[in-house]
Amino acid sequence: MKSDLIKTLNAIEHPILELESHGGSILVLPDSGRVLGLFDRNNENFYWVNPDLTDNTKAKALFSSAGWKNSGGDRTWVAPEIELFLKNVDNEQDMVYEVPSSIDPGNYMIQEQNDEKIVLSNQAKIILHRLKKECEILVTKELRLIPNPLRYDDDTENLFGSLGYIGYEQVTILKFVSPLDPEIQIGIWNLMQVPAGGLAIIPTLRQSYPRDYFSETGPDHLSVSPKSIQFVMDAKAQHKIGVKATSILGRMGYIRSIDTTSESLVVRNFSVNPSGQYIDVPWDCPDEFGYAIQCYNDDGNLGDFGELEYHSPAIGGDTGNTTYEDRSQVWAFLGCVELVDEVAQRLLGVDIK
Repeated sequence: MKSDLIKTLNAIEHPILELESHGGSILVLPDSGRVLGLFDRNNENFYWVNPDLTDNTKAKALFSSAGWKNSGGDRTWVAPEIELFLKNVDNEQDMVYEVPSSIDPGNYMIQEQNDEKIVLSNQAKIILHRLKKECEILVTKELRLIPNPLRYDDDTENLFGSLGYIGYEQVTILKFVSPLDPEIQIGIWNLMQVPAGGLAIIPTLRQSYPRDYFSETGPDHLSVSPKSIQFVMDAKAQHKIGVKATSILGRMGYIRSIDTTSESLVVRNFSVNPSGQYIDVPWDCPDEFGYAIQCYNDDGNLGDFGELEYHSPAIGGDTGNTTYEDRSQVWAFLGCVELVDEVAQRLLGVDIK
């Protein structure tokens, strides 16, 4: 619940910001640029949040600890993972995975805050371990609440009047601060953490089979149809899949049962440019470019969550760009199963069975 989360963060004196409407609100951690909470009108969170944040002692320990602080919510990283997150790459036995602290949590500063929007920025030095080079970047994030995308559809009042809705737009700008090195390419990488127990849905232009990043994803977690890829997120087995930009429509969703009569749906809408340079690659194939969407299912070791991830085309190198502005929308709905399934069909083009 939102009240429990705010109570804990206030108790440990951790800064929080909020944008609120009659339909719900978003809760933002300004120091890390995360949208920690996406709340409906009943203050239930559509996002997964680290359970330590409901306990004052554990929450304080989490934020004061060394290493990655996985608080949950919707965060922004920078790709490629293989360059920025893998250290000691010259010796495979000594190679370690480490989230760069300059990226997450980073050191976001509030640039603007009012009832309409929140603007944050993080200037960071990043190290590309395989290239043995570094550069300085600036990430700026603007957040604002947005209206229901279905408000002008036929029968909207009759169909969706009883559904809870909250949504926000995120504008993310990535640019180089240091002089451009022709070998360096980087891109925006946005990751949304959701509670386990649901189904990720990726609409596709044709029947497209995703790429496995870890062990093979079997039919108990993955199904493919001519119109979509569906990926079970149950936090029981570690799987990650990737889908190329040429196959997707720029939307993905996550639907989850709340009880026998109600369910939730979160949809992310984003831009896709198949001519762009999508540079995040599988670790075992560093020249396999083009992946714009990834989905991750944890095995429970990191938490009871899954992740819906998307990438933007890179800047730098031979792209001719030193700045990229990405604009995405998040729409969240909660209500009876029949109506939420209808929303999923309208926004994702997939019938839920």
